[in-house]
Amino acid sequence: MTYTIEGIQSGIDWLSNTAPLGEPNGTQWKHNSIRALEQIAKGGNVVQWRKLQGYEGVSAGNCFFGERDDGALLQLTGEYANAHFSACFNRNGRVPRIDLQFTAKFATMPASIAKKGYSDAKRSNDDLPDGRKRKLYIIVGSDGGDTLYIGAPSSDQRGRLYNKAVQSELPTYTRSWRYEVVFRNELAYNIAARLPSDGNERAEYVLAVVCAWYEARGVDCGIYYTGTRPPLPLQRALPTDVERKLRWIKEQVAPTVRYLNELGFRDTLLAELFPQPEPDSV
Repeated sequence: MTYTIEGIQSGIDWLSNTAPLGEPNGTQWKHNSIRALEQIAKGGNVVQWRKLQGYEGVSAGNCFFGERDDGALLQLTGEYANAHFSACFNRNGRVPRIDLQFTAKFATMPASIAKKGYSDAKRSNDDLPDGRKRKLYIIVGSDGGDTLYIGAPSSDQRGRLYNKAVQSELPTYTRSWRYEVVFRNELAYNIAARLPSDGNERAEYVLAVVCAWYEARGVDCGIYYTGTRPPLPLQRALPTDVERKLRWIKEQVAPTVRYLNELGFRDTLLAELFPQPEPDSV
């Protein structure tokens, strides 16, 4: 079926970024993050004190910046994530989550985008061996608000294709469908680190990445993007035991060691980490 597309909007829809404030870029990152929240508040959003995941700070427009002993968390959502990404992304930190999306507005609203996407994704899935098959879910709404999910909720990458017109009810999204991908953890950082700072270049890049992601799972996106798809970052399905232990040291042990060292327990830490052998008895 041929569709007439009136326009495509693409960009970042969510960014979670954590980092220690003591690293070289920490002070500037904090300044930029707070300034972003101030700008969000000027748009008519109420500023509130909030706690989130152990961090304490301020929120506005469902965005947040807060601190705790081992660092800080910035969370930007929706259009604010895309608007403030260039100023607020800290490459020296971690990215627990980033969402990329493109939204296509049609001259005449297609009713079966999610259903066709499910059929295509299922056909592609059926060709995979049992151990590699993806989780596929579709929710069909009586109001046309269909939603297709590709991937398990616990996965480091999951797609959601849905009727944005029904979900949003804003005039901006009349006759629109949204293709969205959630990336988490190391994969999220790899994606964020590759995004261009320039807004127009980033929009083109995001559109290409999201189209490539869906096409790799059997969902045709040729009507939205016909250029060269950038390669997605590679991700092993299961980290090796050594990688898992190194990640645990970096994310959990190291912040605790730094905290105890600042409190003056350096000698105690050294004694526990590097115990001296007992002297031989005479």
